[in-house]
Amino acid sequence: MSIDLDPTPGGVAGLVGLAPGSVLVAALEGIDPTCLAGAESVEYLRGCARARNRAAARFLTAVHEAGRAEDGTTTRRALVDEFSGDEVSTALGWSRSMAGRCLEFADDLHRRLVEVAAAMGSGELDEPKARVFSEWTRDLADDHAHQVCRVLLPEAPGLPVGALIARLQEVAGALDPEWAVRRERAAEKRLRVVASRNPSGTANVSGCDLPMSSGVAIMARVDALALAVRRGGVTRRMAWLRGRVFERLLDGFAAGLTDEQLVPLLVAELGAEAPDDDDDPAPAGGAGDTEDDGGPEDDGGPEDDGGPEDDGGPDDGGPEDDRGPDDDQGPDDDSWADDEAPDPGGAPEDPSPSGSGRGDGGDGGPDGRDDSGPDEREPAGDGSDSQDAGDDTDDDAEGDELITGLDPRAGVVREGIVEVRLRLSTALGLDDLPAHIPGWGTVLAGTARELLERHRRSEWRLVLTDDDGRLLQVLLPRRRPRSADRPAGPHRPGRRRGTGSNAIVELQAPATLLAALTPDDHDTWAPMLHELQHRLTADHPPDQPPGRPPDHAATPAQARRRHPGAEVDRWVRIRDRHCVAPGCRRPAHASDLDHTLDHALGGPSVSWNCGVWCRHHHRTKHEGGWRVTQPSPGRFHITTRAGARHTVEPPRIIDPLPEPLPAPHPGEGPRPLPAHEALDPADDDQDNEDDDDQADDLAPSLPPDTTDSAADTAHRRGEALIDPPPPF
Repeated sequence: MSIDLDPTPGGVAGLVGLAPGSVLVAALEGIDPTCLAGAESVEYLRGCARARNRAAARFLTAVHEAGRAEDGTTTRRALVDEFSGDEVSTALGWSRSMAGRCLEFADDLHRRLVEVAAAMGSGELDEPKARVFSEWTRDLADDHAHQVCRVLLPEAPGLPVGALIARLQEVAGALDPEWAVRRERAAEKRLRVVASRNPSGTANVSGCDLPMSSGVAIMARVDALALAVRRGGVTRRMAWLRGRVFERLLDGFAAGLTDEQLVPLLVAELGAEAPDDDDDPAPAGGAGDTEDDGGPEDDGGPEDDGGPEDDGGPDDGGPEDDRGPDDDQGPDDDSWADDEAPDPGGAPEDPSPSGSGRGDGGDGGPDGRDDSGPDEREPAGDGSDSQDAGDDTDDDAEGDELITGLDPRAGVVREGIVEVRLRLSTALGLDDLPAHIPGWGTVLAGTARELLERHRRSEWRLVLTDDDGRLLQVLLPRRRPRSADRPAGPHRPGRRRGTGSNAIVELQAPATLLAALTPDDHDTWAPMLHELQHRLTADHPPDQPPGRPPDHAATPAQARRRHPGAEVDRWVRIRDRHCVAPGCRRPAHASDLDHTLDHALGGPSVSWNCGVWCRHHHRTKHEGGWRVTQPSPGRFHITTRAGARHTVEPPRIIDPLPEPLPAPHPGEGPRPLPAHEALDPADDDQDNEDDDDQADDLAPSLPPDTTDSAADTAHRRGEALIDPPPPF
């Protein structure tokens, strides 16, 4: 993303080339911001940010020097000790804990991450992002930490904090996958449930250090039940509904009940509860359950409360222009290649695996709005190989599983939307590169493979890219690899009553990799790889270049339709990855699809006139004065209300990762785990489940004889110093 200064006459234009320091500060002091035009005020803000970053770096240097200073000499103490923070706290009127945290951060930058301190001093990196580098590399060996900084510091100024954390997790996990697995397994041994009470009299109950696959599944189930209750007519905030569902699942209320029995009981109970005067109900069409504002960490994760379920509004290209909440009109039934046929026998339409929110089962995304994924009818491919879905006898004899459609039964509570993105090479076991779950961040390769097995009957996508990681082609494989825990044969696994899989599995691969694979070398994956290789060559003859969207030959009649087809909807969401507004990371499956030129003004329903916008930024575009154009597919020019111009480039599908680093001393065995992860759980007093342990969980305290700062102690115990995560 880039920003261009509106060339309005004035002194602000000279700020662009000034390095942070006294000259920049003097220039800023000489400008009256109240006299600036809109775009000039934005550039003035950027100049102030560079000066502030420089000042923050100098402040941290001052904290570090004062904490080690001694009377009457310029010599500094070699190390920060427990009394160093007293100099800072007494000088600034801070508490000891606040001073200790700041001093620890300053010491980390000046001793371990000198390149991060230098980036702050140059004005390019702000303090929140510097804290991300400090906190999220704390467990890494020094050579790994420096490698992460070398890779990501050039990217960091243009990344939101949440995106920087995700990239840092991904890069760190790729440097030593085996070490990352050992660290995760060690942390899982501290699995526990922690309870505490709040000053208001309410209680918190949290499951800590759960395996990631379990955490994702638990939150998805809570989401699904909360969405089912909301669809039953309980118009309350999604956060409140999730909390009540979580409570009822664990307090014995749901004991012995199927999902079909539980949901009506929850609807009756929760619908009867009258909101208090100071409560914040969310009536349909209201603003009570407003979406997060797309801030740095608004990535549609489990902590997001989601957006309003507003299904009203005129059909005029406003915020409900495309796939607003609870919009029952999904992608048009006749996709570009007419590859999607209704389920046989007139069975009720099943909600889309990508959570389009139609039919019984799927309001889709974790925020409860209509996510408008692919059409609710399971495609027979993506328009390139419309083989009869029912003709699978020979293929089942080979032992693979042919997916012909999801369970069409009505009344089934489906899991909340889960999206898993990983490289095809990782799924095949050729490498152990980290995967990604939007809203959760990076997960290790083993966890991603577990999720593949869990969501075998969900929508799988193979996203093919060029060698630079840019989108070329999307294939929907009709086959799945044979499950490792069952023998080959025509067995087709059944669906347990009351459960379902509402997920997207995205396999990513350069087209050259897919073409070079030898399918028979991958036993359980062979039928699926044969199918994909055949379609790769069949879909793109030598005389036709790849990389074209599915509507490259759209007719005028198709372009005039109100909504794009399912394939176009899917293509745009994969292309944009997340909300296209600068700094917003809300996943595409949890966002709206919008016409860049409004449909009401003649904008065609084609991929090069559509983009992914979260609900807040969708409203900003239509009601907040933003002007948007799309000069090329996936490339957006945004002019804000103030007149600042931003350019958003299409993101990579596959981000580059560094090669794994060898151990610092070959032959000495694997890298050691961090001290707080290497403790033997057998020696941990937490294994003794007595009253004292329960008291420790309810009121944790620091050891009385500690000589560390509060921040050091928190880190040793595995507690977060900044932005602590939600319970799940």
